[in-house]
Parts: sequence; structure tokens; C-alpha cells
Amino acid sequence: MKDLAPSVAPMRHTGTSDADEFQLPLSGLYADLELGRGSIRLTSDFLACSSLVKLELLRDWQRSLARYRHEAMTQFAKELTGGTEGLAAGERLAMFRTACETLHIEVPTGFDALTTES
Repeated sequence: MKDLAPSVAPMRHTGTSDADEFQLPLSGLYADLELGRGSIRLTSDFLACSSLVKLELLRDWQRSLARYRHEAMTQFAKELTGGTEGLAAGERLAMFRTACETLHIEVPTGFDALTTES
């Protein structure tokens, strides 16, 4: 399942729209690309920050991750249902939801990528 077609839409730069933005790298983001597993183990630099700074950083990271997740869900839906043009949109959506349930992938509320034709 990991060998599906590559995305045709390039990922957008994440960050703020501030032209003077300077982001420091912070190690601790781990990924196993073969198994599709990841984890985060933040450094003592992050842990030493004030609670307000931690909350602001986490909010921004969650926003960026949500954008990547939505793009991945849309791509997965298109790849999964690409050869099912004969099915109604509701049937394609049901197939997508069944696949996600089997793979233990949570489908966001309101996700409607299958109802729009590309």
C-alpha cells in the first residue's frame, strides 16, 4: 500500500508569511518511511521554554501538520478511488471510509474530497 502513485501537487512551504521569519531547527521529529510510523521527542530546549511559548509552538505545528494531513488524505482518496469512475460519489466515499477504518486512519469531520471531481 506504501507504493501508491506519487503526489502531483507539491507540498507548500510551511511557516508564517513574515518575510523576516527565521526558524531554528529543533531535532526530535522521527519517521520510519517504510513502516509509515513517526514520533516526536522534543529536546530539553523545548521543554525548558515557558508554557506560553510551548503552547504557541504546538499550535503552529498542529496547524502545519493539519495542512499536510489534509493534503495526504486528499491524495489517498484520489489514489484509492481513481479507477472507480462508475461508482457514485457516495459509494466512493463509503469505500474510502471503509479503507480508512480498516487502516485505523481517522477521517476528519466534513472531509469531502471524493465528492468533487478533479
